[in-house]
Amino acid sequence: MKTWQFEALDSLFFRGAKPFNSGEGGFLDSQFPPSAQTMAGVIRAAIAESMGVDWQKFRSNAQPDIAALIGKDSDDAGKLKFCGPYICEGGQRLYPVPLHLLYSNKKNAWGKLQPAKGSLKTDMGEKRLPEVIIKVEGAKPLENAWLNEAGFTKVLQGQMPNKFYREEDLFIAEARTGIGRDNVKRKVNEGMLYFTRHIRLKEGVSLAMDVEGADDIKPASMLRLGGEGRMANVSVKKAVDSHLCENDGKHQETAMIVLLTHGDFGGEPEPDLAGVDIVSACVGKVVREGGWDYRHGKPKPLKSLVPAGSVYFVKEKEKGAIAKLGAHIGNREKFGYGEIAVGTWEG
Repeated sequence: MKTWQFEALDSLFFRGAKPFNSGEGGFLDSQFPPSAQTMAGVIRAAIAESMGVDWQKFRSNAQPDIAALIGKDSDDAGKLKFCGPYICEGGQRLYPVPLHLLYSNKKNAWGKLQPAKGSLKTDMGEKRLPEVIIKVEGAKPLENAWLNEAGFTKVLQGQMPNKFYREEDLFIAEARTGIGRDNVKRKVNEGMLYFTRHIRLKEGVSLAMDVEGADDIKPASMLRLGGEGRMANVSVKKAVDSHLCENDGKHQETAMIVLLTHGDFGGEPEPDLAGVDIVSACVGKVVREGGWDYRHGKPKPLKSLVPAGSVYFVKEKEKGAIAKLGAHIGNREKFGYGEIAVGTWEG
């Protein structure tokens, strides 16, 4: 497995699923970090380019060797498998702050949620609502915040992290104004004024994704990344072994599962895990994902994803089921969706 590291040379823009047609609002925010499929698409295209792809022939199935490797369609990963994407700071990978943790800016201290003792009947079966077990004045869940590996490991072990990273520690938001142009008539299009928010990564901050199945590929040193085709330096190196995302295989009757990347559970708020019962959960706001299907020339169907950082408290229904959990859960695992880390929870 190899790690593809992207260092932006300019601001970046990753469009979400919000409509951007005339008359439907003039502002579009940037999604950051970008979705797994966005980053996988950049890498798949780079692999194809390095293999001398002719995109017209590719679309007509005239280059089957390339299609077999990178996949024929947007939802086909071919022989490739991805993990991530990850934000990196100073060479270290960062992971989303789990949503069962609460933080108080006023007290500069952490609180914590855990499933209550009693259960309630819901349309998803018997569930235990989260309750505060460590109370701190003004504490609330952190969205768009990250931990380094040392801090995240502490959380998986039931401890509190020492520090975390906010958005402003990693990137700067830049407002941009644009207008539609008619290049033939050499004038602007009336009513086509729009506004976007770009992301400029701070020094030492980069994006990374692990790729399996293309170890011999050498991409160009610079690639276009995100909307407007902004450039980024790319380096490919051997992936560093990390045991954070691996289930150690030890038998445990209860566990805490944390999503490291957005989960695709078919629009449902929780995954279907064989032999495992989800007792309670701390789930963030749904992430809507769209995109464009270049092969068929039409928009992709919108998908509802469970955001990274969401936490599931689980119990075994079958002995050994937790130990058998893989590195990903849900749909589109080959693209990197639903990557998990398993921690301790005494239920």
